[in-house]
Amino acid sequence: MYSSSDYEGDVNRSIRVLYMLHDSRRSGVPAVAHAFIVHAVDANVEPSVLFAYNGIYADELRGAGIPVQTLGRRSPFVWRLKRFLLNFFLVARRRQYDVVHIHSIKLAWSVLIARLLGMKTVFHLHELPHRIGWLLRTAIAASDATVFCSATCAAHFASVPAQRKRTILNAVAFPEQQVVSHGNGGTLRIVMAASLNKLKGQDILLDAFGRLKNRNAELWLYGTTGLSAHGYVHGLKKYAAAHGVADRVFFPGPTSDVFSVFSKAAVVVHTSWTESFGMALVEAQSCGVPVIAHDLEGMREVVADGASGYLIPPGDVAALAERLEELLASPELRNRLGGEGYRLMRERFDIRRRTDDYRRLYDGMCPS
Repeated sequence: MYSSSDYEGDVNRSIRVLYMLHDSRRSGVPAVAHAFIVHAVDANVEPSVLFAYNGIYADELRGAGIPVQTLGRRSPFVWRLKRFLLNFFLVARRRQYDVVHIHSIKLAWSVLIARLLGMKTVFHLHELPHRIGWLLRTAIAASDATVFCSATCAAHFASVPAQRKRTILNAVAFPEQQVVSHGNGGTLRIVMAASLNKLKGQDILLDAFGRLKNRNAELWLYGTTGLSAHGYVHGLKKYAAAHGVADRVFFPGPTSDVFSVFSKAAVVVHTSWTESFGMALVEAQSCGVPVIAHDLEGMREVVADGASGYLIPPGDVAALAERLEELLASPELRNRLGGEGYRLMRERFDIRRRTDDYRRLYDGMCPS
């Protein structure tokens, strides 16, 4: 871990940082990077961003005046190749940056190439792979600093040697809005926002939804569908039709405004089978919406069980349905849990509380 002596530096000195990301669509990893990049100036950091392909975050960062490069659109079948092609940009521009900050285990090769080019390199880990193979271990060992997005992520990689390790909890740029007020009457939306695939567990939520006695509820499943997940989504729709709830289950695709989506929700659910950090749950609670999630290490870091939401045993459909019924039936309970979540998220996960952490990280790598 870093010691305080690692952070000594001239905060008035500007540091040029290149951020590399494999994805620019709405998802957890680019959301974390985006949250800091737009506030980088507060830490006297000059950010540039390199995405594998175009997407909403590339557009938003360009709109904020931040230099952004991409390799074009997300083309079918070749988009994975674009992750590797990013490295040619490093070869051409390596002398323009003080630090390259690489997000996600999907860019492990970029870490090795950056180090071979003599670049100061941060490897920022967000995922919990079942197997930590040779490439990932080598990239962690090679990077000047390895950053973990949560305590759960840090524990997962605790046995892997690294030059420097640092945990910087994920954070969000919260909109200036009042806590959602939950009232009686009207349609009650149950929302989940995550990539649609088996590992995220939308089938569990759909099963629980089909068991609800409350027929005034709707289920909204936001998220992208990868090529390999079309069969899974087809199965969800087939299940909804077979159980008579298809007219109350919606698949609107990814959202470009997650805070607006959550502010219209009565409850937000996250049934992922593995998660290092529940970014969607932070965003939902920050709107004043109670949440329900699987009782996993990463979820425990962001959900105060019984205070801002509920944690249930993974895969327990009956427990999920019971908690949903309880919350849907009581606007008073939703307001109490939602209000506490609103307060806790701003206290723990405001990006403005992280800018100094990133600056000290870079100062420790680039002494003046």
